[in-house]
Amino acid sequence: MQPCDDTFLTTAPLLNQFSIDLPVTTATAWSECTRPGTLSWCTLITGSRYLTPPQGIDTVRELSMRPSAIKASEHYFRWEEEPNNRYRNTFYASAFTVPGLQRFAEDMLVEELATGCRLTWTFAIEPKPPLRTPLTLGSPIITSALRRTVNDTKIYFDQLSANSHH
Repeated sequence: MQPCDDTFLTTAPLLNQFSIDLPVTTATAWSECTRPGTLSWCTLITGSRYLTPPQGIDTVRELSMRPSAIKASEHYFRWEEEPNNRYRNTFYASAFTVPGLQRFAEDMLVEELATGCRLTWTFAIEPKPPLRTPLTLGSPIITSALRRTVNDTKIYFDQLSANSHH
């Protein structure tokens, strides 16, 4: 797959952005979202592991998805940490076992709120030319899958917060 940079997050043919408020600190949200095995709470994710030492630019992570043969290699080109205030990372997929995508990028921003934090997730997708029309027509399905991941994340953090208060 083709690499991309920050401009792709606003110019991609398929863009999805979701913001959710979480009842945990920015540090907790960031720690959970960047640890090995993260996203295990998501219905569509079967695993994640770092292939390089984590936590910085040029980190490489492998994500496994349902059905089990789907894998993506993610190359981080942004990793910003302002402890207890704001965290952000961005990657592009350097390899994806599902054909049809030319470029894919994901941006995660965690910002402090008066009560908890806000997670803003941006997904940028560019299908290969022969699949541009079918994938654009299928964008409600893609959006639904991404929304499910976001909703699973909200449920996870709500439960994490509830369990920490007992």
